Amino acid sequence: MSTLSSRERVFRAIRRQPTDCVAAMPYMYDIAAQTAGIPVLEFSTNPEAMVRAQLTLHEQLGQDVIAIGADNYYIAEGFGCGTTRNEGEIPVLIKPPLQSMDGVFDLEVPDPQRHGRMPVMLEALKLARKAVGDTVALRSPGTGPFALASYFIGSQQWLLEIAMVEHGLEGANKAAVLHALELSTEALIRFGKACHDAGADILHCGDSLASCNVISPGTYKRFSWPYSKRVFEAWHAHGAQNTLLHICGDSTRVLDLYADTGADIVEIDNAVNMATAKGRIGDRTAIVGNVHTVVELLEGTPEMVRASAQRCIDEAGAGGGFLLGSGCIVPRHAPLENVRAMIEVAHSQPYPN
Repeated sequence: MSTLSSRERVFRAIRRQPTDCVAAMPYMYDIAAQTAGIPVLEFSTNPEAMVRAQLTLHEQLGQDVIAIGADNYYIAEGFGCGTTRNEGEIPVLIKPPLQSMDGVFDLEVPDPQRHGRMPVMLEALKLARKAVGDTVALRSPGTGPFALASYFIGSQQWLLEIAMVEHGLEGANKAAVLHALELSTEALIRFGKACHDAGADILHCGDSLASCNVISPGTYKRFSWPYSKRVFEAWHAHGAQNTLLHICGDSTRVLDLYADTGADIVEIDNAVNMATAKGRIGDRTAIVGNVHTVVELLEGTPEMVRASAQRCIDEAGAGGGFLLGSGCIVPRHAPLENVRAMIEVAHSQPYPN
């Protein structure tokens, strides 16, 4: 019954314009490597391998958005973060560049075209755009300012530094914490602009360490929200029209702040009720969600996934501004028949009035 291209369907859904059916955009990275039989490390570090894997996955599933990316550290490596290189796993942080926050003033914002693995991601976007033309929407990688700043010293120490500043404890280094956030914000702004220029349709800011399962709403409002807002403002000024905020966990208490960042799309984790999200912010931003990545997509059955997908559509579809998605990244070993069931539910029915 589809009459629009995937890319047109996504754009129209975001803008609350009529579409032929519900757009489906499960958030998928290394499941593409698993599907294509490509080692995860090669997928994470080689743009040709990344795109080959994602095109193989798209041939199998026909989702409306291809997500370019692999892990959270491609920008951080440009700041001097050391990461693993194990064939069976995506890179993970093993050596932050700082031993103390005082050293943050010696860090410099990296160049997206030259530093870390940002050039890998940019080249993958260019290759993917060339491969799919204007038929499929492309989603950029993109961590968030709070999470990126944490990689400078390690996430556990970063959260301690934040707590010390918040409570005015001895040894708190407010100037260094704020400078780290300035650096990470500028790095993400530059990278997002480069992603837009490379062909990305959706610019992604994923600040998952700022989850309300990790920090308080007050901490989020002070140390994450203003910086995400600046990122989206800069991306919009550069010409981006589809910006996305992704923060894991139960964000019910801060949904209004999520919309206040200016993001065009907010991705809703499966810890949040979709009807609640739609009622709270659905008139200000498009929302994506929220089939459960583990209980349903990894461990469930196609029937369970179909029921969950229909629930999401029923709870949040009316009035437009809704795209069916997964609550977070689809696990590498999720059965393709489960993901396919989700997409089939979206594409097999008219968009709800």
